[in-house]
Amino acid sequence: MLLILPVFLTIIFTIMEIGYVSFQLILLNHATYEVARIGGMSGSPSGTVDCNKMNDFMKQIIQSATASCGMEKTLTDPQSQQDNFDLIITGSNQIKLVFPISSIILARPKGTGTRLLQAVVRMPIEMPLKS
Repeated sequence: MLLILPVFLTIIFTIMEIGYVSFQLILLNHATYEVARIGGMSGSPSGTVDCNKMNDFMKQIIQSATASCGMEKTLTDPQSQQDNFDLIITGSNQIKLVFPISSIILARPKGTGTRLLQAVVRMPIEMPLKS
């Protein structure tokens, strides 16, 4: 019993920790998608997006998370001859791991007891057609 119990508990706690990290990653993915959706819909007619505003939206959803954004030119619309852009939002959240033994295994960077999670979402920026 004394030999098996620590190994068994380590496995159980690691499985629970992986579940917690997975839940936090799903939450971050959803929050990043929502921020990208807001950014894609609220872009200016010139196609620019306020990255500070996107970070504020992310903080409203998950207080400890941050969002960075960038834009990438995509194809030109053949009918309107208008350039299209994608908004790329990267959400980051440093989470504290719960269980001491499994946090040694799962921590990134090693020995910190935390793990950095990141999610990247691309969303087309909606722009009015030029007349």
